[in-house]
Amino acid sequence: MLIGRDHERERLRIVLAHAMQGDPGALIIRGDPGMGKTRLLHAAAAEYSGDLRIIRVDGHEAETDIPYAALSMLLGPLIHGLSGLPDTQATALKAALNLGPAVHGDRLGVAAATLTLLANSADDQPMVIAVDDAHLLDLPSLEALVFSIRRMRAERIAVILTARCAVDVSPAAQRWLAALPEMPLNGLDFAAAKRLLADRGALSSAMWEATGGNPLALLDLPTATSRLPVEPVHLNRRLVRAYERRMASLSGNTRRAILLLAVAGSADDAVDGALAQQGLGRGDLEAAEDAGLLVQGTSGIRFRHPLVRSAVYHAAAPGRKRMAHQALAAVYEQRGAAGAAERRAFHLAAATASPDEDVAGQLAAAAKQAAARQSHVTAHALFERAARLSPAGPARTQRLVDAALTSWAAGMVGTAGPLLEFALAETDDQHSITAVQHLQCRIQMWCGQPVEARDELLALADRTEIVEPAWSAVMRSQAALWSAFLGDQRLAVHMAQRSAHLVRDLPAAARLPVVLIQAFTLAIDGDSAAARDLLAWCEEHLAAYDPLSGDQLLVVAANSYASVEEHAPARRWLESAVRMTRSANAVGLLPFQLSWLASACWRDGDWAAGLAHAHAAVNLAEETGWLTELPNALIVLATFEATLGDADGCREHLARAVELTAPTGARIFEARAARARGLLELGEGRPGPAAEHLTVIAEFAYARRLGNPVLLSWAGDLVEAHVRAGEPHRAHRAFDVLVHEAETTGRPTERAVAARCRGMLDDEQGDDAFTEALRWHERARQPFEQARSQLCFGEFLRRCRRLTEARQVLADAFGTFTRLGARLWAQRTEAELRATGIASRPRRERSTTRLTPQELQVAMVVAGGATNVESAAQLFLSPKTIEFHLSNIYRKLGIRSRAQLVRAVVAGTSGNSSGPFGGIDVRDDEPLIAR
Repeated sequence: MLIGRDHERERLRIVLAHAMQGDPGALIIRGDPGMGKTRLLHAAAAEYSGDLRIIRVDGHEAETDIPYAALSMLLGPLIHGLSGLPDTQATALKAALNLGPAVHGDRLGVAAATLTLLANSADDQPMVIAVDDAHLLDLPSLEALVFSIRRMRAERIAVILTARCAVDVSPAAQRWLAALPEMPLNGLDFAAAKRLLADRGALSSAMWEATGGNPLALLDLPTATSRLPVEPVHLNRRLVRAYERRMASLSGNTRRAILLLAVAGSADDAVDGALAQQGLGRGDLEAAEDAGLLVQGTSGIRFRHPLVRSAVYHAAAPGRKRMAHQALAAVYEQRGAAGAAERRAFHLAAATASPDEDVAGQLAAAAKQAAARQSHVTAHALFERAARLSPAGPARTQRLVDAALTSWAAGMVGTAGPLLEFALAETDDQHSITAVQHLQCRIQMWCGQPVEARDELLALADRTEIVEPAWSAVMRSQAALWSAFLGDQRLAVHMAQRSAHLVRDLPAAARLPVVLIQAFTLAIDGDSAAARDLLAWCEEHLAAYDPLSGDQLLVVAANSYASVEEHAPARRWLESAVRMTRSANAVGLLPFQLSWLASACWRDGDWAAGLAHAHAAVNLAEETGWLTELPNALIVLATFEATLGDADGCREHLARAVELTAPTGARIFEARAARARGLLELGEGRPGPAAEHLTVIAEFAYARRLGNPVLLSWAGDLVEAHVRAGEPHRAHRAFDVLVHEAETTGRPTERAVAARCRGMLDDEQGDDAFTEALRWHERARQPFEQARSQLCFGEFLRRCRRLTEARQVLADAFGTFTRLGARLWAQRTEAELRATGIASRPRRERSTTRLTPQELQVAMVVAGGATNVESAAQLFLSPKTIEFHLSNIYRKLGIRSRAQLVRAVVAGTSGNSSGPFGGIDVRDDEPLIAR
């Protein structure tokens, strides 16, 4: 399967399809080594193998100087047609193919014979000529082939060729190839690159940029060790050899000069200093520019492609590379500018081949400085290299642990496992072993094995309790948190209470993580009063808590508040966590925060912002390796898609989430996915299938005595599905759970949904039940749920022939569904309105276009007051990308200034505008998500 090449394949299909109809054509696929030219060529030919005769020709460097070697391969299968050629053409061609006496100087006759033989053969069956590495064909063969191609008019022939970029082709061959139409084959975009490496772990945008999207380079990426910024990405030997040919003719001075440039990454004054140290100058780079390795741009001289830099670097002998790094380190040693110490440390590390405590100490110091400046990726690389250059001992162990810790914020959590295994092998100190094992469990929880890691952490807590009870309490509370997220509610409550008992005499700062998790477990277990008391105590201490800690207590606090239906503080802490994390450039912590912020936005009716956050959470979870968070983010995104009516997107993302969690034993994700699927089926008016899906989550909740907690709500949906399916008798068990939850917790939404379901189950109580539901909804402030109750009430009133009352209630529901973008629910409500005699008209305000999730993210950050540069830093994009998105945003919203953008975003995300998403409109006949 070819990934990311749909456009190119379609263009090839057109050429081949036209050829079958007698409209011949040719196309050269051109690109750098490793781009997949050969695979694309073969895939195109194979697709038509039943309809077209395929003749394959491969260019070989060893045959470049053998006249007509390639023509022999091309015409060999057709040689029986020689008898049909005019005598002069047959004689010339036989001589060229060594089948007859030599005829000197008849190149034109050979070319004409080639055309005639190809044309005659295509009369019998349409033909595709697939020429791989056409730039390596011998020139006489290339001349004959191009001559033939340029003179084809009605032959049923397609010629598809592959060739390197012009700069890599000899002038003689390029003269002929330039006569044919080209299709450039560039690197894969980021989304396609991630799909290519889907089974190999996460791909960072930095690694994608370093490879230029080259598929072969991507597939050859190392997975275990982080790379220093001064070390170009590792290259497959095939790619190195491909570029080495262009370096072969360069002088020694030029090769040394471009190696310094490859080590430095860009031609700044540091390179000038290093060149001067070695008696070189910028003039020594000119020959490399002439050879096409370098280009002169607006920012100065640079490598033509990132992989050229990699090839120059990796083609050099190790000793020469170390000398180049030493030269740059010496230059940076003389500088006091910000970042100079880190650059020197990078080069010093790359120049050191064996353990050296002095160098390792300098690297560790530079790593701490980088971490203080929130350069987490830099800190991670420096700590790791410091550890590997440290002599055996406690310092090496600590640096390995520091590297693993920084991997969280750096978004490289997948690198932590090997580092911690290395640390365990390095120490026999029991305290250090416990610390490493504790960190291993926590990282394993996030990297795709939450159940196994939770159980290992509990076992470690048991072993630790006698020696260090406070530490054991922290472990237990963390295991309790994960148990709660996994649906093991009773176990979570028990562990959290035991942990709180162990730390009851400690200072407030030490108790905070344990007490907050206890509050969370009580909240989801329905003990809202006790949870509120603990949250009140935690509130004053949370502001001083480090948002970059792996504990993510601000998210825990937010979910605790959400579980007792105090949505304002829940949203405040989530937004605060995201804001501080973005400011600190800690990309690795964002997936967890953004997915829960998206959930809060869905609940609050802020669906435009929430959808953008959900997309960002999925993308960042994939990129940073948080494999346990990825299914959660996918389910949150699918929940939006379910209620927005994007059925294909919803089903696709839910299937992927379930597939990812199947090996982990975390069945709660299957249950949550079933809830989203049930919502989709309800929206589509398919209550029977909805009930089937919702029964999955019901059985999960029954088995664990979970009730109907806020973070796993299901009972109200299942009651509605059974009633709408005409089986109200099957709804009573779920209804009993819902009523019990409402009475136990007193949560307004629970009371509202319970009242709504009572009205659906008993028409005699309908009026009072629905009125009560709407009264509770006014307190709960969850627009989607309120609109659902209004729809049910309107249906009841219409059945009772109270049409005037029904119209008003249904109009309110329709307005909310339309504003949210809940297209399917709005359509159902509109149908009910028509049944009362009223034709609804969707209200639209500023624009009939839509913003993509990425554009909406940019709009929100810029509207918050960030400059383009600050926005780029927060969203991990480039300033040019921000400018590009802003131009699209301004055009779509019909605005011209940032002040207008602020007003549009406030209207669109506050829930107060009458149009869908306020000024950001969603067409009723279009999916919300741009595909």
